[in-house]
Amino acid sequence: MHTTTPAATTAAPAPRRPFLYGYRTVTLIGMAIVVLLAFGAVACQSLEGGPVRSAAAYRERGAETRRAGERALGDLNPIPTQAGTADEVGSTSCVDDFGFDDAGVTRDEPTYKWELEFPSRAAYNSAVDDLRRTWTARGLKVIDLPAQPRGEPGAGLHGIRTTDEQDIQLSLAPDYFTGRPTIQADGGCIRHETAPEDYDDENDETF
Repeated sequence: MHTTTPAATTAAPAPRRPFLYGYRTVTLIGMAIVVLLAFGAVACQSLEGGPVRSAAAYRERGAETRRAGERALGDLNPIPTQAGTADEVGSTSCVDDFGFDDAGVTRDEPTYKWELEFPSRAAYNSAVDDLRRTWTARGLKVIDLPAQPRGEPGAGLHGIRTTDEQDIQLSLAPDYFTGRPTIQADGGCIRHETAPEDYDDENDETF
């Protein structure tokens, strides 16, 4: 009688050590750490208020901000019956709350506004619509500002806001306190070196 010898079974090869997968995991973790550190550095600088500019650079930023507001004023159509001179606006939010700034460094937010008068609400609304088209034609993103509710200054008058090519925020809207139509240009909060004349003024004492 013929018997069949069963074929010898071959043992399955031992699984290879997943070295490649481990390498990829370590690489991904390393990249994640680098990204987190980068974001942390940016967030820290943002919290500190950004880089410190020279006193001259801050003055130039103020001049740029004023010119941007004057350009918006010149773009108004119909032209307002009265346009006030540029008033410098103080900021209560641009302050060193956490004590990051060294001696000789301060913070300011160059902001200017022009109060306007139009012959009618219709003329103001027409100026808003025309300025929106002008800003849009420049490639700027325009944000609509809702009208204040009844009983508030400037109730019923809407406005618009944009940020120009130099990162200056511009708006045409009723003033929050007076309700009068207002062009405003905001150059943003800036850390800068104190000018020598400002330093002398701060240290003057009267006896």
